Order: sequence, then structure tokens, then C-alpha cells
Amino acid sequence: MSGRNTKRSAGITIPFSMWYGLAVGFLVIPVIVFCLGYLRWYVGIPFAFCFAALSAVAVLECRKPAAGRTELASSAKEIVIPLKYLIGFAVFAVFLAWFSGVGEFIYSLQDHAIRRATLSDLVSYKWPVIYDYSTQTNPDVIKEIGKTGGKTALMYYFTYWMPAALFGKLFGRIAADLFLMLWTALGIFLILIGMAKINGRACVTQPMFLMFFGGLDVIPALVHSATGYRLWTSLEGWVPNMAYYCNMNEFANVFHQCVPCFLITVLIMLSVNTRSFGLTGGLLFAYSPFGVFGIIPVILTAMFRKELRQDVKGTLKDLFTAANVIPAVILLVMYGSFYSANSQAVGKNGFTWKYYDSIGLFVICYLCFIIIEVLPVSAVLFKRYKKNAFYRCAVICLTLIPLYMMTWVNDFAMRASMPSRLIMCVLLAGFFRELYDEDCERLLKKKKMGKKKTVGLIFAILTVILMMFPGFVNAYLIGGSQATGEPDRKDMVGSFGNIKYATDGTIEYAYVINNQFYTDDYMDSFFFRYLGKT
Repeated sequence: MSGRNTKRSAGITIPFSMWYGLAVGFLVIPVIVFCLGYLRWYVGIPFAFCFAALSAVAVLECRKPAAGRTELASSAKEIVIPLKYLIGFAVFAVFLAWFSGVGEFIYSLQDHAIRRATLSDLVSYKWPVIYDYSTQTNPDVIKEIGKTGGKTALMYYFTYWMPAALFGKLFGRIAADLFLMLWTALGIFLILIGMAKINGRACVTQPMFLMFFGGLDVIPALVHSATGYRLWTSLEGWVPNMAYYCNMNEFANVFHQCVPCFLITVLIMLSVNTRSFGLTGGLLFAYSPFGVFGIIPVILTAMFRKELRQDVKGTLKDLFTAANVIPAVILLVMYGSFYSANSQAVGKNGFTWKYYDSIGLFVICYLCFIIIEVLPVSAVLFKRYKKNAFYRCAVICLTLIPLYMMTWVNDFAMRASMPSRLIMCVLLAGFFRELYDEDCERLLKKKKMGKKKTVGLIFAILTVILMMFPGFVNAYLIGGSQATGEPDRKDMVGSFGNIKYATDGTIEYAYVINNQFYTDDYMDSFFFRYLGKT
């Protein structure tokens, strides 16, 4: 997206349509498994067929220019990736999936107690997963739930686990864990290939920033260590009701949301027409409902950016296609009815300032948050990318998203920001790749860098290094705990049908599961009355 021409090096040629097809397949296969496993046959089979057929249509049309245009955008042309980078990307993808705790083959962070239980129940229970409260044996859990009889349904955005769960039903739980890790590695690998396409060529900055991109949270951490101010709760939770997490934290806690979201964002950025946005963008609803709020501005930006700008007739022709309309309607009906069956999962919601003691405190916290989380990367990229539509979209979104919240920990801000944060991550990788190209060119021409430019470059590099601090802290926690044999909490839950521990002292597992995963009156919901198996 930089617009600069770079010399291609010899390597492996990856056709755009091949990468696009693999990316769409990665996203749509879990949805098809959900359709066939969770829906009544006369609903699930037609829905699954529609997704499969329209995905094929999207792949066939992925290189066709927008209506009214004859030029093929450069993003749809093949990219040549040196073999060493291709192998490096593949190895890194497996490493990051493993290191993030996917499948729990290494020390995993506390959220994995719930993630592990989700996959376990999808493997061991019949679909749809229904629990009987009488199977709970822990008195503390029973006290928290407040029920000893009756049934409840598992309601959560667990579509990402469906292929691994199906594999586990066939070959056992360990096979499911291994499949999930490799499936996640495939998604990460496809994201890296997409980043290379956007940046013009593969480079080491792409995996580096994909893993460690974050904010300047080191500054409030230092302030807290010096003053002990009371609003600080964690490294990346240093003001109330607002938080953006580094990529390492996202991979290590919500891989089931961030991997599909990152891949969809890259897909949208590389699309050369708008004929399948309803499919590619809409699929995020299956994985991250809050993430949809963040992908919509990216889709609108892609639709109206200079490369795809059309007249009204061309816009309407590309907008009202089968691949745009049908998947969006099915996803909205299917997942909208599924998620809405559990209305208590959202918790508190509204404008963020309502949850502060005073508007003055909110303004101070908000401004500090933007200065730490948004301004540094925006400033580093401004000169080079200020005319880039995706850059402008990301800056606006990251500035506005903290003004609204949903759930007690504001999952809305954390997940709706994922597409924009990925855009910044991609552009940052391209920024340093271009700096390297410029330095090489300068050395060849024996030119010296000006003093002002040198100072600016040093400032940018130091800022970016400090921005990776939260990612390194998370990596140190995982790697250090694994090296010292620190026991993790991956088996604290076990199964939602018989929760082992009500709490681990930090997370109230029984409370979270009861409010976010259980739905008692599921048979009264639209989903189970008309769509889901009973």
C-alpha cells in the first residue's frame, strides 16, 4: 500500500487467488461445520451450501476489477516471496500458536481455563451442547449458580473451535488440541502472507510487529510504580473502562477472535472489488460480535477509497451481489438469534463517561489513554501514510471507540479496536521495511542523512521499541513460567457441565460462566424454536 516500487527477489510465486481462497476457506469452514452440527438439517444443509457456493464465487471474482474499471489493482497481482521467508513465516506461525497457549501445550494464561473447557465440551457433548445443573458437584459453584436442577444451553461465539471439536470427536481430545494449534498457525501464516502483499514484499518486521505491536503502556506503568495511583489495575488496564491490548496478549487470550479478525482485515485491505464484502466482512460476526463494529468502518473505507471509487451505477452493481447480500442475511439471522438468546452476557453498556465519578476525571483519563495508546503510532506513521485511507480510518476509529463501552471490562473497546490496531501494525511493518530500503539506497549513493531526519528516526525507533514492551512482558510471563515449571490454571474449569473451581482468586469462573455462557430459557429463543437442533 505504500505506493513505492521495490525490486522483486527470486522466490516462490503465490497467486493472489490462491491466498484469497485459502483465507476465505479458513474463515468459512468453521461456519459450515456450525451449520451442519448445530442447525436442523433442512436449515443447516441449505445454509452450508450457500456459504460454500458463494465462497467459490468470491474466489473466482477476487481478481476482477470493480464495475466500470478496467485496471487491476496491484494488490491482486501475485507476490514473490523468497523461500527463506516463506519457511520462516510457517515456522513462526506454528511457534506463535504454540507459544500463545493454543491447545495448552505450554504454560497458558488464565483465560485458557475457559478456552480449554469450551473445546472439551464441544468434543465430549452432543451438539447443541446442553448442560444439566444437577451434574455440578462443587458447593461453591452451586452457591454461585443458585440452581441444582434444570437445563441450560452453551451460548457463546465458539465457532472457531468447531473444526477442532469435530476432529476431536473422531480422533480424541489430544488430536483436537493439536488440530486447534495447527489451525491457528494456518491462520497466522495467511495473515503474514497478506501483510507481505500489502507491504510489497516479505520482511522480518511483519512477524515481529504481528507478535509484539502494542501501546506505550510502559509510561503509566512507571508512573504507577513511582506514585501508586489508585486507578491502575494492570499493565494494560491503567485507566477504568478503557483498554487496548497488545497483540501478544490477544493471541494468548482471545486467539479465537483476533486470528479471524486480523485475517478478515487483511482480506478487506487487499480486495480489488466490493462484490464479496458481505461474505468476507460478515464472517467476523461468527467469531467476534464486538469486532464487527470495528470492521464496518474498514469496509466502508475500502469501498470508497480511490482505487475502488466508482459511479453510483457501478457501486450499486457491485454492492447488490449474491455474495454480498445472502451471506450477510444468513449470518445476521443465524448468529444474531443465537447470541441474543443470552441477553445477560453484555452487562453494563453505554457511553463511557457514565461510569466515571465525574466528567472531569473521564476527560483526563480519556486524553491520557489517547496519548498513550493512539498518538505514538499515529505520529510515527503520519508523514508517510497521512494520505492513506486505511491509516485515517484507523486513527479515527481508535480515537472514538473508547467513548462507548459494553460489558464490565469493556470488551467492546478491546475487540472493536482489533481491525484498526491491525492496520496500524501492518503499516508500521511497512514503514520500517521502507526505512531499510531507503538506508540501503543512501549507502549505495553514499549520501548522509540530515541531522533533523536522524533525530526524527531515532525518536521513532525508540517509541516503537517502547510500544513493544507490553508484548515482551506477556512473552516473559509465558516463557519464564514455562521455564520455571510454574503451574498454570488451564484445568481450573474442566467442563462447564461440572466446574471444578468457582474462582482462582483472580477470575470468578462460576460467575463468568453463569452470566456469559449459560442460557436457561434457550427453548424460548428464536434460534432453538426455528433453527437449532433440539
